[in-house]
Amino acid sequence: MTLFFVRISLCFRLVVPSIGGRMYTLEDDHDTSSRLQQQAIQRELKAAKDAAATTGDDPQHEERDVREGHDAPTLVNAPTGPLTGTSTSTSVREQLSDSLRQLVPQGNRRLAIMALSIACFAVFVTALDETVVVTALPQVITDLKLSLTQLDHASWIVSAYLLGFVVAMPLMGRVSDIYGRRRIFQICLAIFGIGSFLCAIAPLLGQRFPLGFLQPLGIDTSSSGLIWLISARFFQAIGGGALVPVAMAIAGDFYTQKRLGIALGIIGAVTEIGGALGPLYGALVVEHLGWQAIFYLNIPIVGVLMAGTWFCIPKGEHQREGVDWLGSILLGLALTCLSLGLAQQGAEMGTAHVSTGAAPQNNPVILTLAVLFFIAFVLVERKVRWPVVELSLFKRITFSASTLVSLLVGASLIIAMADIPIYVDTVMQLTVMDSGLALLRMTALIPVGALLGGWLCNYITCRWTAVLGLLFTAGGFYLMSRWPINVSWTQITTSTVVAGLGFGLVISPIGTSALNAVKSRQAGMSSAVITALRMVGMILGLAILTSWALADFNSRIKGYASISMKATAGDYIIWVQNYAVHVVRSAHTVYTSVFFATMWLCLLAIIPAVFLWGNQVPVAERELDLSATPIPGKSIFAQPRQVLAVGSILLVLLLIGSGILATFIVDGPMLRQQSAKPLLRSLTLQVGLDQQAVTSLLTSQLKIKSDTISNISVAPLPNDGLRLSLRLNINTNGIKRSMTVAMEGQLGLDQKQNIHLKVTHLSRDGLDAGPQATAAMQDPVNEMFTNSIMPALHAQLKSVQIRAVHTTTALNCSKGTMMLVIQLETPAVADLPHIATPAPYCFTGPIDINKLSPTLTIP
Repeated sequence: MTLFFVRISLCFRLVVPSIGGRMYTLEDDHDTSSRLQQQAIQRELKAAKDAAATTGDDPQHEERDVREGHDAPTLVNAPTGPLTGTSTSTSVREQLSDSLRQLVPQGNRRLAIMALSIACFAVFVTALDETVVVTALPQVITDLKLSLTQLDHASWIVSAYLLGFVVAMPLMGRVSDIYGRRRIFQICLAIFGIGSFLCAIAPLLGQRFPLGFLQPLGIDTSSSGLIWLISARFFQAIGGGALVPVAMAIAGDFYTQKRLGIALGIIGAVTEIGGALGPLYGALVVEHLGWQAIFYLNIPIVGVLMAGTWFCIPKGEHQREGVDWLGSILLGLALTCLSLGLAQQGAEMGTAHVSTGAAPQNNPVILTLAVLFFIAFVLVERKVRWPVVELSLFKRITFSASTLVSLLVGASLIIAMADIPIYVDTVMQLTVMDSGLALLRMTALIPVGALLGGWLCNYITCRWTAVLGLLFTAGGFYLMSRWPINVSWTQITTSTVVAGLGFGLVISPIGTSALNAVKSRQAGMSSAVITALRMVGMILGLAILTSWALADFNSRIKGYASISMKATAGDYIIWVQNYAVHVVRSAHTVYTSVFFATMWLCLLAIIPAVFLWGNQVPVAERELDLSATPIPGKSIFAQPRQVLAVGSILLVLLLIGSGILATFIVDGPMLRQQSAKPLLRSLTLQVGLDQQAVTSLLTSQLKIKSDTISNISVAPLPNDGLRLSLRLNINTNGIKRSMTVAMEGQLGLDQKQNIHLKVTHLSRDGLDAGPQATAAMQDPVNEMFTNSIMPALHAQLKSVQIRAVHTTTALNCSKGTMMLVIQLETPAVADLPHIATPAPYCFTGPIDINKLSPTLTIP
């Protein structure tokens, strides 16, 4: 009778519970479950036979058998008679009960803890990279030189990672079942590490390998570095998304039902913590090391994890079963086309509007392809033996409601995580660290709300807990939509804390309702679908954000009146001040509109939330399901350590060395050496201006306050190029803002010996101002030189002629290096000796152009 009850008890299947809102799975099809149950029965029958054959057990012998991987006897050799009626019957029953409670033998607990630690740390790093680039986006946009019209392209840095995560996550749990945990875990780590390295060197790849051949496909290749970065992020996410289900599978291999909940809870908590700390971690790294260091730091971490995997995670055995590769590919193509169709980048592939030249805000071709791929995916999933998504789950209204709520919550969450840091950076003009701290106020409350939501589900049911959480979230977004331009930190804290608490309250009701709606064997699959749809919501929410919000912002910017071509330099300064005010107000209007629209998105999610039900996980899933997982294969400790240690060390050194090498693979400045030809019977002079001299010259001639322009810097460029950057301080109409203006051009002389600058590039706050603003800058700048500076300069020079204007870094005065050099030539005098080296004159400190002599010093 004992063996009969053992057989019945082992027929229950393992259910993976919902932990912290992150619910992942190992697919549990009929064949796999039967195989696992067969192996478990063999183990229990062997234990019964050993107990019946001897009066005393040898624990050390049992432990050695498990460590050495001895095979259990087959069912043919197992005893078939009842064991009752003997003195050993009670002890056998107790041993069988204990073996069902604990899968890991006493001697392997340390190995199990080490394996769980490695799995948790790997999942933490991948979750960190999911949100780490949010606070780094402003610097990435600046370094890649994206214009205002290309900001929607930058959103794909986040979307590509989410897309790769969704494609890999539902599939790789089953792949690890078939090909072995250690092998798949290391492959995923390698993909994640290589992807991180490619992300870090993406700007260099854009310079070395331009992607102009993609232009016939309608893809904007003006920033090849951005395309490389987006592709690398997708590749990185394939490995990162796959690590999550494999980590869950590793926990299932080492722990039974009694301890599996704790193990999965730790993994789920670590995942949530990684996502919450990602923005702050990114802000810290960007502020001190730059955004590329975010990805470089992943490389040594991956090396350490791969070495630990060799020693702590069993290899496993290869199983001859199938994987739904076609379904995964179709799902990835469908989501990609849908995202492209909704985002501005997909819209730019369409035909431009005749009157405005702007592309439409949707692309029927891309959206049609998305529909076709989804239809093909459904057809494949209905016929395949091991589907990625079991479509029968959606026949239950409660499960469908849970997925819809998860989708809408994911869209709302990513909008908040993307908008809040950019708002703090662009509108409030604060540091990257402040952006991370502002977002941390929301993300830190999400796990707190998740714990509170799980407790409330037991008292007011999942339905009302979810409704309460959505009301909190909608209230937080409403408060964000009321932010003024000069918002205080108290207002930011109040609104973000309310929204974060609401997001957390919704997590537990979604997971619990989904488990209540499905059968026990479908629990893992339902968990994966819920989590995947949450990330799909993030992808679509970010796509809609970039499509609508950025289009609205661009239209507001283009609607600002351009400056007259006959305007003076003073008029241009006033125009720039008003333009900066207009940009700030436009950005503020767009951000608050997005927050207000997201509030309605949260309120819309209340409709499906009403169909959630239940207040706890079903009894059958909480109490009756028992472990049916196989004994782990041979540990690495049974293999030669020397070979594996050397291989691991070499791999770690290779990864670290490649990361260090990438930091030095940069092109040196290509400076053209110029040879100066000496002028006979004339005196050649070089005049240099330092920063204070240029500042005082501009402020005195333009008749503006000295504190309006600050941080003026002049830098030489090849071919007599000049880069002039300054900070324009605005205090108008109640708006205080500092805007960095950078201008690049080539110096030259006209026929009247007036210095002029051919403006080739103009940027504001690191963003390309576009060809229209660059062209508008041309005449005001030259007007400033011709009407304000040159008359006074010619009056001082009198008969001295200006022969050339060059930029150089060779002229060094006693008080610093002068980078702007004016080459002058005096009239030819018979008695004047030839001077091969021009005599430098340096203007340091504030100067008056009408009184040059008192401020002229010879070094």
